[in-house]
Amino acid sequence: MSQWREKRVLVTGGSQGLGFSIARAFGKQGAKVILWARDSERLRTAVQRLHEDQIEASYETVDVLDATAVNEGMQAIEKHYGRLDVLVNAVGKSTRIPLGEASLETYQEFMRLNFETAVQCSLTAMPLLEKTGGHLVNIGSLSSKTAWPYMAPYTASKFALAGFTQQCRLEGPSNVHTMLVCPGPIRRTDAGSRYARDGSNVPQSAAKPGAGAPVKGLSPERVANLIVRGCQRRTAELILPAWLRCLFSVSACSASLGDWILKRVAPQTK
Repeated sequence: MSQWREKRVLVTGGSQGLGFSIARAFGKQGAKVILWARDSERLRTAVQRLHEDQIEASYETVDVLDATAVNEGMQAIEKHYGRLDVLVNAVGKSTRIPLGEASLETYQEFMRLNFETAVQCSLTAMPLLEKTGGHLVNIGSLSSKTAWPYMAPYTASKFALAGFTQQCRLEGPSNVHTMLVCPGPIRRTDAGSRYARDGSNVPQSAAKPGAGAPVKGLSPERVANLIVRGCQRRTAELILPAWLRCLFSVSACSASLGDWILKRVAPQTK
């Protein structure tokens, strides 16, 4: 019998994309999943799709930018279900913009959405996760580990998320497993066209998945299954593709050498 049977899994940003795939992966293992997002129609559609897969799922329309809504949502989970075993913070937004065009307000927007929402949800859920010895999963990015041209606001927010996640591992309840997931570009139908209007001086190569990084797109289903396995093994960090750990290790040992390598393979900057 799966260890996830009858467990409660909350996925923020679970109505579409990688968040939805993660919810389905846990659900296929017998977990009962709860989806949070702002768009009620997308949530209803997502839950219907999960029901078609014989997965027990429910949803709550929650704006994770609203601290009051997050607190009320967690209280509702405790009241209705009595437990929370996994929290996956999958809310996120990316961009393509030259360093000189990104305003302070742009940085603040990305910090709020990619970092502050995860902090709010994590801290609010921590007492529930401590009761079950559960799992906190923060969806970062390869940009949690390295900078890359035309992604400064996004990278700054994902670096912050990486630091917070490590802090949770160091100071959080000892029985709560905390994992940072750093995937490369995820395959999606609008890849290559999502960032066409972000910056006026962004080269065409930077609009590609991964902002032109020489990394193949990852199947969201495969990433989701690896996240489930990472929770089972209580892995601290999941980097996909795994071979990039070598580059990150080089950068950690020599920042100048790491920058040199990145400049050799990155889209040409002006």
